[in-house]
Amino acid sequence: MESVTRFDGFAGNAHPVGVLRRAASPGSRTLRAAYLLHGTAGTGKKTLAAVTAAALVCRGEDRPCGECPACKKAFGSLGHPDILVFRTPQGKTQFPVELIREIRRQAYIRPGESDKKVILIENAEMMNTASANALLKVLEEPPEYLVFILTCDNLSALPVTIPSRCICLELHEISPRRAEQWLLRHFPEETPERLEQALLYGGGNLGRCIRFLEDETVREMFERAENLCRNLCDGREYDLLVTLAALEGNREQFGEFLSMVDRLICETAKAGFVPSSREAASLAARLPPERAVRVHQLGNEMRRGLRANVSLSLLLAVYASGLKRIIES
Repeated sequence: MESVTRFDGFAGNAHPVGVLRRAASPGSRTLRAAYLLHGTAGTGKKTLAAVTAAALVCRGEDRPCGECPACKKAFGSLGHPDILVFRTPQGKTQFPVELIREIRRQAYIRPGESDKKVILIENAEMMNTASANALLKVLEEPPEYLVFILTCDNLSALPVTIPSRCICLELHEISPRRAEQWLLRHFPEETPERLEQALLYGGGNLGRCIRFLEDETVREMFERAENLCRNLCDGREYDLLVTLAALEGNREQFGEFLSMVDRLICETAKAGFVPSSREAASLAARLPPERAVRVHQLGNEMRRGLRANVSLSLLLAVYASGLKRIIES
């Protein structure tokens, strides 16, 4: 798949794309010191942040041009020295204050090759109050050459002091039809059947669609979710238990599996009212709405159990028992 390296290659979200394109253009008077891109995971925040960062160091006219040495560095494997990317360290669930102090230190080192220096902070919602407070002063009064771009999946989880100092731009999912057109252009080698499955999994969320096409583990998990829904339709209790047995020992996979089942249930519910995939239409013909609602409610109970750190073996047993009752009702 070709990567997105230009603003005009970005699907949907015309408003945030337009704001950032104008801000990064040569001689712009609208460029501000800090931008916060927020929205559901998979809506392209990190991609748009990378394109904007490249535009800010680009030497061409229609920025990012994708051809100048600065752009080639920005989109290359080694990156551009004036674009710094920070994320939570592996194994950590929050930004350590020490990492924020390093961001502050880097902020006051002038750019080496460009007029601008860009600091990207991914998943900013992982900052706690202490780390957010440590960032405030430089975020509020940065050097004239510095631009911050933060991304955030969950704006409500971010300390309010951060968005109040940024230009906040929300990214949304696009229509499934537009997602289909984008996938056809960027994944021309994929079969129509695989693309249909990707759209069933991701809908208008291109990040999820791409993940489905590129990650075999995701495809296997989604196939299990489809099998569970078919087993529910056909009343095959034993096959249902076999499907759930494969999830033993991995809490994260079980949580993702529940989300996939919910996605299928949602598409199934819509199938009678809007054009849908063959799989969703097939399930809709055999899965009564009241049964679908009960599956969704049971999934919510399981998610609460995961958050409460209930034993995974116990949760799987309760889930299997609940699905059995739904089949027998």
